[in-house]
Amino acid sequence: MKQQGQWRPVIDWDSEWDQKLSSAVCKRLDCGSAVSTNISSSSSETTVWGISRSCVQSDWIVRECLWLTSTRKSPTNLEVVCSDLLTQPNISFSTHIDGVSEATQQGLRVLMGSDFTISCSILPQYPGGSFQLIFNTSDPEQKTYTLPAVNHSAHFLFSAADSTHRGEYRCVYHLYVFSHNFSSESRPLHLTLAGLKAGELKRPEPRGKEKHLQGAP
Repeated sequence: MKQQGQWRPVIDWDSEWDQKLSSAVCKRLDCGSAVSTNISSSSSETTVWGISRSCVQSDWIVRECLWLTSTRKSPTNLEVVCSDLLTQPNISFSTHIDGVSEATQQGLRVLMGSDFTISCSILPQYPGGSFQLIFNTSDPEQKTYTLPAVNHSAHFLFSAADSTHRGEYRCVYHLYVFSHNFSSESRPLHLTLAGLKAGELKRPEPRGKEKHLQGAP
């Protein structure tokens, strides 16, 4: 746990920690519910955080239930895994060179026929993982695409936008860590289509020079 700007193992001197206490810790840290609790033996010599079981049971703030022990062999390490382990991923939209998009009350609008990219990213917490792009349309069949996370992001490229690309997009980040599968979902991104194809934008005609007619003297 990170306390006073430093990460250190947490130990339970009484070795009487249970899933109920883990659930209380996750709830008070605003990290969802407890997924697992593990108490393992340790022979390493390091400075650790001790945690008071009775303090947690008394509804105190979790960080106020920790105290810093001197450098010594810690008999056990306490590992609590909470369900909201991952931050929420981000979803973003961009068009390619000749694409034009604009924000509307219904979401983002892209020109018919233009190429575009939906990008998924997440703050760096753990290496690896994958991004799943979920695409909902008026069609009852849901479309999904999956790419591995590279530098904590993935980019889904689409070409020649048409009516089948109109709908709601969401990024879901999947990660296997601490012997469990975790996932976190982004906010939805709504995409609509404009009727004019990319490359067919009308440009104003250049105005010619005015002709001055000379009247008869």
